[in-house]
Formats: sequence, structure tokens, C-alpha cells
Amino acid sequence: MSILRTVRTSLPRLVLTAGLLVPSMNVVLWAQSQSINGTIRGEVSDSTGAPIAGATVTLRNLDTGYTRTITSGPDGLYIAPDLPVGTYSVSAQSTGFAPLTQTGIRLVAGSETVINEDLKAGSVATEVEVTSEAPILEPARFTLGRTISPEETQNLPLTSRNPYNFILFQPGVSGHPNPENGIPRTVNTNGLVDRISYQLDGMVDTETDRYGLRLFAISDSYVSEVQTIANSAPAEFGNTAGVTFNVITPSGTNHYHGLAQYIWRPKAASSCPILQNCTPGTPGYVRKPDLHVSDYVGRVGGPVKRDKLFFFAAYENLKRANPQAISVNTDTQNALIAGGVSPSDFGTAPQVQRAQWLDARGDWNINTKNQLFVRYNYFRNNYPFNTNVGGTYLLSAAADFQDRAHIIGAQLVTSFTANVLNEFRGSWPYRNEHHVANPVTGPGPMITIAAFTDPTTKVAYSQANFGGSNGVGDKFQEKIPSFSDNVTWIKGTHSFKFGVGFQKNLDTQLNDIYVQYSFASIAQWLSAQSGATPTTYSNVRASIGQPGAAYHSVFFDLFAQDTWRVRKNLLLSYGVRYDQYRSPTPPAGEPFVYTQSFRTPLGNFAPRFGLSYQATPTTVVRLNAGMYYEATPTNTWYNPLFNNGAAGTGSFLAIVAGGTSCSPAFPNTPQQVAPSCLGTQSIYALTPKFKNEYTWNANAQVQQQLAKSDSLTLGYIMTNGRNMQFIRNMNLINPISALADGRPVFSTSVSANTRLYPQFNNIQLIDVGSNSSFNALTATYEHRMSWGWTMSSSYTWSHSISNTPEGNSYEFSTPVSDPTFPNRDRGRSGVDRPNSFTFSSVYAPIFHVENRIANGFANGNNLAVLGNFSSGDTQNETVSAALNGDATATSRPLFVGRNSLRTPSIYQVDARYTRDLGTYWERVKPQLLIESNNVFNRSNVTSITSGATVQTVASPTIPIGTVLKAPSLAPSSTVLEARILQFGLRVEF
Repeated sequence: MSILRTVRTSLPRLVLTAGLLVPSMNVVLWAQSQSINGTIRGEVSDSTGAPIAGATVTLRNLDTGYTRTITSGPDGLYIAPDLPVGTYSVSAQSTGFAPLTQTGIRLVAGSETVINEDLKAGSVATEVEVTSEAPILEPARFTLGRTISPEETQNLPLTSRNPYNFILFQPGVSGHPNPENGIPRTVNTNGLVDRISYQLDGMVDTETDRYGLRLFAISDSYVSEVQTIANSAPAEFGNTAGVTFNVITPSGTNHYHGLAQYIWRPKAASSCPILQNCTPGTPGYVRKPDLHVSDYVGRVGGPVKRDKLFFFAAYENLKRANPQAISVNTDTQNALIAGGVSPSDFGTAPQVQRAQWLDARGDWNINTKNQLFVRYNYFRNNYPFNTNVGGTYLLSAAADFQDRAHIIGAQLVTSFTANVLNEFRGSWPYRNEHHVANPVTGPGPMITIAAFTDPTTKVAYSQANFGGSNGVGDKFQEKIPSFSDNVTWIKGTHSFKFGVGFQKNLDTQLNDIYVQYSFASIAQWLSAQSGATPTTYSNVRASIGQPGAAYHSVFFDLFAQDTWRVRKNLLLSYGVRYDQYRSPTPPAGEPFVYTQSFRTPLGNFAPRFGLSYQATPTTVVRLNAGMYYEATPTNTWYNPLFNNGAAGTGSFLAIVAGGTSCSPAFPNTPQQVAPSCLGTQSIYALTPKFKNEYTWNANAQVQQQLAKSDSLTLGYIMTNGRNMQFIRNMNLINPISALADGRPVFSTSVSANTRLYPQFNNIQLIDVGSNSSFNALTATYEHRMSWGWTMSSSYTWSHSISNTPEGNSYEFSTPVSDPTFPNRDRGRSGVDRPNSFTFSSVYAPIFHVENRIANGFANGNNLAVLGNFSSGDTQNETVSAALNGDATATSRPLFVGRNSLRTPSIYQVDARYTRDLGTYWERVKPQLLIESNNVFNRSNVTSITSGATVQTVASPTIPIGTVLKAPSLAPSSTVLEARILQFGLRVEF
């Protein structure tokens, strides 16, 4: 194996110097402009409503004792930004007035809570207990999104044990939950697929190689709140044109608190998987898998030194079974066993995930001016039989998955004065995931025998894969040292914020190394194995060259923003952000000219604007617009570096047909044949005119308070994408004919007359310039905690169009169907879902019944429900033949647009019921819980059979590409689960 190439980019020296003169008073700060902290503001006035200047306002965190004292301005206004989340008391006092304290004020991440202090003349102090959540009307909020509270994160059903699935429950977002620990599937984020900036405490948790991936898994054992921003974030937020998903971890407090929890899923509690036949004695019967789950969770927090130093720790150990049965029929099994395959190779793959999470956090109130927290996280995932299992794969073809992550993060908040504050955050996440051979994985080569029917006996044999794996050897390793520093300066009626961010992406990627022989029949394999006809096979595939590349890239940003209180009921926000995504420098000797250097765009300036107007005491109007740049997926550079077509300096997949003079004798590798036998290679390249993708986002919202705890928000969202990545085969020239719908047909032979660069076959160019359009109407109803009930629901009607399939996405990365005219693919985007409705609800009613027994049954109940209803997914109608001669693209029948099909609608309801079993020793509360996903066991299908049969040979009456048989549209697969029940025991203290 060759040594990996290392591609580096120099580390820019970034120095930020600021000199700030602060002569004035405090005013409003932009809501949702802080990644993990919150703001309390308000007005101090007398009984007539006249402002009181110079009043002393003291804010105290009741959980940790942290205290901040400020003074009201000439207009009676005060503001306290960058406060740690928690429960607060706010006290105001002024000469000649009785002190007033309001307590029980809940402050959540990224929010701004308004607490007005109305002082009465005299000297008798007054204390008021605030019993509700933050006010339902948010006149200082600009963004579209919400904060998911601890009551929700700790009580909503989550059979997957995956908090990332909460991303679906916010306005304007749709998609599918992930049943394991990965990302939610096909998420519509402003009409784009999976454009999500994942964060943990405002720090990096986004994998850089493709759009929409989180860097490391998290556990709900250390999720306190989730801050989401779906559209129109201020200049402080960047690196995505879609959604910011920021998980806030808990901290210790002055009181010891914690829980121990065990969740168990027995086999009998799971329904038969969707599209599987679990009825014995019927055709296609497959035994219902044992989807057993055993999950242990523990968390504890408390004081090390009261009001000064605190700790929090959490641990989760998850064991989840997902056995995969084979579908190889009995005749095939018997024939393979007769040929020497071990009978044990046909067993069910005992796929069992074993994952562990650890969170350890320390918080230190250094003094009244400085607060520090430091956090360490660890994640480990051992997943045997993760790849190439079940169906046509025998056990000897399997590969195991191993995943590790270590994360260190810290934040320091410094109050230089009452009007100048600084937030510094830094983190160093590390992740290493790879596939390795299982003890039963064969030594290779991998053998694939196609499905066939014996012409004599008429016996049908199914496809089978065995002998070795083509899924072993790949690796993704990423380190991202990063920091951000933000300064808030409050001056008069303006609140300024300036910041800088930096991250260096240290990436190493390896690809699978394998040899795979394909045979047309079992007899053909037996003949080659015996040595009688060692070159009689369909083809042999092998990875040739280096296994991957190591490369470094640098992302950094600068921003400045201001929130201006024009009038008491009118806020304006404006700012600008600059992002630069610096590419690696390729090594010398790259064989293709485009890969000898990469362009780094330098003009990524993004203006932002917002307006919030409180038209009446119960109505708020919001208008927002801005430009948002998407961070460059690092596979934009990796694919050209790795797939450069040069053996010895890059990598490619060699395919050699059997039965020729070039064919290696089975089981040898193509590396032992002459280079001339390997054929002309296909490569990846990046356009030298590369620009970063960006969107213009705009939204308008009207929030109407219906009651003290209820509001309805109606909104419109517009997102126009520009410079989006797409992939096209740039090497095809001189069409030899055209299809009836105008698509050019290219020759499959390679020469100077058919290829722009004849030393290569296909060149998949990562190009830019595609556009998208997303328009949506939203309606959101919120009920804040009252009568023991909290609820958030959102309906979105939308339409999503794009010119081409998206490139470098985790889920979509298909080349355009016509490389000469990419806009021929203009149509519905891959995440176009016209209708989407989601809701989350937690209901814990409190009753007062005279009978003690009846009172016990009536109270201590908690019912939490999640609902996800949406239109089905779009899908292409496809044909198996490359109608236009482009082997890289997916062909469609004549005159059929992209994503013309749609899967059935999705209807899923999940629920959890929790029952208190009393309270002991005043603080210990045991609970029983039962939770279920897909309560009504609906067969939610996310993929259908979309292949059409078309005319493939020339005919005077039927054009090539004409549909002869339409696709069946039969359900083919799903990423969703049938109903699953889980039971749990939890003890809180």
C-alpha cells in the first residue's frame, strides 16, 4: 500500500484588535443572537408609568448564585446580555421606592426575556413569584425557529435515543427521523437538502465532507435545550444556508440533582418491519427480527463549592440489536454448499450495536466579571455486521463498523463593564470512523453470482455475495480545532456585536480496498475455481492505487451587527458577515490540469437585515432578509485528489472483463495485469471557476397572542439558491445522434474525437451555477406551559424547485442527465414536500382531589406526543440503459422530468407515558415509562419501484427511450420503522 498524500494549507494569522469607548446606557439586545446564553431586559418605572433612571437592577441565577448588577438608563431601560441559562430573580430598587423582586424567571438559550419592574413609593420590599414561562409574545425576536425546552427534551418519545431527530419539529422543516444515531433523512431546509449547521454549546459539531452530516453522535442524557434557527439568522450565525441546530448541555447547580434510567425493548414489543413478511407458511416468509434494546443512563450534577464551582456528568450505554436475515433461496444455498461454501455462511447476521456516551462538564463563577465552563465528551460505537449483511450477502461478505469521538469545549464570558461583554468559545473535536473485517469475513476475493434461471431444469437461483468484502478498509478521520470570539458593546439605543471565528479541518479519508469477481452462474464460478476456465467470468473489479488522501483546509469568518431601538415598539437589526473557505493546495504532479490548483473565493460578503414591530400589545410583525453562504464540503477537494485516475499517485476502480487476453486468472487481482489492460480511467475534477453556494433568504411573520399562554404565527418564507454545486460529465464531445426530446447521444468509445481529454474516459466535474427556488407559507401555534401542558405545532405549505440534482450531499449527488444543458433537469427538488405538519406536546396535569388515593392516581402522569405528517418523497422515473451514452448519469424515459414520481404520504405518531411512583425522602422520585414510535403501525414507505422499460434499439416507429412498460410504483424500501414499544424505569433526584 502506498503512503497517503498529505495536502496542507498554511494557517493564516488572524489578529482581532478592538478599542471600545463606552459612555452610555443599556438597551435591547437582539433575541436569538447568542449561541448558548440569554438576555433579560426591561423597564423600571413608577406607579404612573414614568421611567426611573439610575435604578439598581440585580439579576441572580437561582440555580448557581451567579449575580450581575446594572443600572437603568435615562429612559428607565436596562439590559443584561450573555446570561447563562437557568432560573432567575430580578430585583430593582431606587431611592424613595420600595424594592421589588420578581423570581422564578425562566431564561432559555438564545432568548430575550422582558421583565418590567414597576416600583411603588415607600420602603416595604415586595417579592413576586413568576409562575409562567417566558412571555408567549416575543417583540424582540427576529428569526424563524424555536428553543426546545428541557421539559420536551427529557419527556418526548425517543425510541431511537437520537436527539438529532428533534430538528424536524420546527417551522418550515420536514424530513424523516433516523432510527439509530445518525442524521435525520432527506431534511428539507429552505428547499435544500440537509443544509444544517450542527453545534454543541455553540461549538462545531458539523462534519465537513458533505452537506448535512453531524460530526459526532450525542446522547439525550446530556441534552438540556435545543436552539433551532430555520431561517433569517443574524450575522453572528453562518456556514449554512439552512438550519442551525444548537444543543445546550446541562450544568451543575447549588443542589445535587440527577437521574438513573433503564430502557428495555423485548422482541415481542416490536411489530414486523415494514415491507417484511413475518407470517409463517406464506411465500417470502422471513422470521421477525429480535430488535432488542438495553439502554442504561445516568446523570448527576451539583456544587463543588456553593455559588462558585459546579460539576455535571452523564453516561449512557446502549445495546441495540438489528439482525439481518438473508434472502438467498434454498436451491442457491444447496448449490453453493455443494461447491464448498460453509453452511454456517448462510446464517442471520447478528447485528448488535454497542454505543457509549460520556459527558463531563465543570462551571466556574470566577468572579462577578468572569464565568467559565469546560466540557469533555466521549463517544464510542462498535457495530459488528454493519455493512454487506442480509439479503443477498452471506456472512463472509460482512464488514464491521467502529466509531470513536473525543470532544473538548470551553466558554469564557467576561463583563468588562456593564456595557461591554466578551464571549470566547473554543473546541477541539476528533472523530475516527472506519470499517474492518469481522472474524467471519472471508479472505477474498469477494464473489458475486448473479441471479439466473437454469435453462434445463428451469430452477431459479438468486444472487449471492460471499468469500470476502468490498466494504473493508475505508476510514474517515477528522479533527477540527476551532474558536470564536464575540464582543457586545451597548451604546445608547444601539447594541453592537463584533466577532471572529476560525476552524482548521484536518481530514484523512481512506477508501475500501478489495477485489470482486462477478459470475453469471454458479457453474461458471465452479469452473473458474477448479482452474478449468480461470478467466471465464463476467468481470473483475479492484481498487488500484492509493487508498485515499489527507488534506487540510481552513474556514474563518468576521461579522458585525447592530440592533437599533428606533422606537419603543420598533427594532431594526442590520449587519454583515464575511466567510472564507480556504482550499488545500494539491501536491505537485497531478495528472489533470483542473486538479493542479483549487480556487478559493474571496468575495463572500453577506448582508443581513431584520425588523420587528409591535403593532399592538398582542401583535408583532417581523420582516427579515439576508444573504447566507454555505461552507464548502471538503469532498469538493477530496474527490478530485483521490479519484485522479493515476495509479501510484491516486486511486481508481479497475474493471476488467473476463474471457479476454487481459483477464487475470481467478482469483488473482487486476494489479497483476498490464496497465494497458486496465482501460481508460474516469476521474473527478473541480471547476476552476469555483464559487461558494449562497442563498437569498427572506421571511415575513405576524405573531398574534391569542391568550396569555397561546399564540398563532403566520409566515411566508422565500429562499433563492445560487451557485449551487452540481456534477456533469465534462469530457463528452461530438454527439453522434440525439434522442427525440433533444438529449445528445455520445459515443461510448474513447478517442480524441469523442473525449475532450482523451487520456480519460469520463470526467465528473464538480461544477457550480445551479439555482433553486423555495417558497413556503407557515402557520405555527404555540401553547406555553400552563395547566401542565405545553405544545408546539407547525404546518408548512411549500414548493421547492432546483435546476439540477444537488452535488456533494450525503443523500443526493447524481450527475445531470444532459452535460451540455444542465437546466434540462430543472424540476422538483429532491426534498419537495408540498405539505408538512408536525407537533410536539407534553401534558402533565395537576389536580386537587380530596380523596388521597384518587388524588394520587389523578396526579403524577405525563403524556408526551410527537406527530410528523407530510407529503411523500419525490423520486425519479428511471431506465437501466444509458440512453445518451453517459455512463455516469441516471437516464429517464423520453419527455419525463426529474423527480416526477412521489412516494405515499407519511403519517407517524410517537408517544411516551410516564407515571410517577411517589416521592421518597423528599427528593427521590421513581417513575415507570412506556414509549412507542409509529403508534398506529402505519406502513410508511420512502422508496418505490421507479424503473420503466423503454425502447432501447432504433425503430422506424418507436423512438429510443419511449416507455414500453411504466414503473410498477410498488413499495421497495423505507428508512422508517414499524411500531416499536419500549419500557423504562427512571429514578430522579
